Order: sequence, then structure tokens, then C-alpha cells
Amino acid sequence: MNNPFLSIQNPTPVGAGSYEMALPLITALELKPGMRILEIGAGTGQVAATLAKHWGVTVITLELWESLNFIQECASEQGVYNDVLAVKANAERMPFPDEAFDAVFSIGSFFMIEDREQALKEITRVTRANGYFGIAEPMCTLNPVPIGLGNFDIFKSYKKWLRTLDWNRNLLQSQGFLITESFYFSEGYQWMLDNFRYYDGEKDFILHDAGRWLGLGLAVGKKVRR
Repeated sequence: MNNPFLSIQNPTPVGAGSYEMALPLITALELKPGMRILEIGAGTGQVAATLAKHWGVTVITLELWESLNFIQECASEQGVYNDVLAVKANAERMPFPDEAFDAVFSIGSFFMIEDREQALKEITRVTRANGYFGIAEPMCTLNPVPIGLGNFDIFKSYKKWLRTLDWNRNLLQSQGFLITESFYFSEGYQWMLDNFRYYDGEKDFILHDAGRWLGLGLAVGKKVRR
């Protein structure tokens, strides 16, 4: 299929590769029309609206910082106002019943959750048996930190939040998810460069690293333990 995430009008990505990573992630979730999907981290709501419009699913999307009204307006513009619901809620304490969702995903947001283990327990609780959970986001690689990268102030923040692909795989497995897809995106560094057209903060840091330590990765698991 064509990639509808790369055809979004007036795109406002929340991070490098937000829309480029979306289709591989969504494909791995094996969605079917009529499913109820949970997104962790709505951003501006463009992913949720695109997902509802092109996959025929209902999307509940969590967002703590952006305007919920803006997210709903985005859904309305795509003709899916009734299929997208933006909720201000914390992923570590979600107001949903057990097994409420057919699949759960997060693009560029899961790594910023303070207690990812607790959040994943909640995700496990609200995901139906044999449903999928997947993330696509910045991840550090196993390569050594390039000389001089630690001199950048932003490095402390990245060091705090970023984890390797193996770390994320192990986290999903610890909650009973069978890993079905996991890899670093080979195009990750290029997507970081492309993202400068929207946001050039941290540019010197990204150019200095040159895709050696900072990467973009995907991990998807199927809930096999209840």
C-alpha cells in the first residue's frame, strides 16, 4: 500500500522519523477494520487521525502536553472525528478496563515515560490476549559513545532516557510479550537529518554523533501470557 503517513498535509512530526517509522510499526500490529487501538503519546494527533482514516479502526490516544482540542480538530479535518478520542492520562495509571484494546503502540514517546516498567504493566493489562504492543523511537546503539559527544549538554538527557533495542526487547518479554519484530532502522540517521526542516535543535549533537550512538529502533511483541 502507499504510505499515508508520508502524505500528511502540513506535517508536524514530534521527532525524527515519526512518520517514516509509523507504517512499519502499524503493519507489525496486524490491524483489522473495527479494532480499538490505544496510542501512547498523541503529539498533534496526525498519526491517530491517519490511522483511523486508512485502517478503519478506532483510536484512543493519550496526551499529557499537547492540546486535546487540537488533536480532535485534526481528526475532524480527516473526517474521523468520531473515531479518534484524545484523553489526558498517564500511561502508568490508565483509566481503562482490562483487555480494552486490540493493540497498543507508541511512536517517539515511550522512552520518555518515567517508569516504563509500570507503564508496560498497564499496557499489558489493557491489551487483549494475542494483541500486540509496539514502539518505534530513539534508541541508543551498542556502539561506544563517540569522543566528544559527552561534552554536549543534551547528552545527559539522552543518556538518562535512551535504551538499547535489546533492553526494550527484554522489557517486553518480561511482561509476557513474544517479540515478533525488532530492529534498528538503517535510515535512522538520514531521517534525523531530514527532520531539520521541522526542528533544528540538537543539530550539532546529531551531526557530531553521525548515527553512531544515537539511533531509531522498533520493537513489537504479541501478548501471549495473561
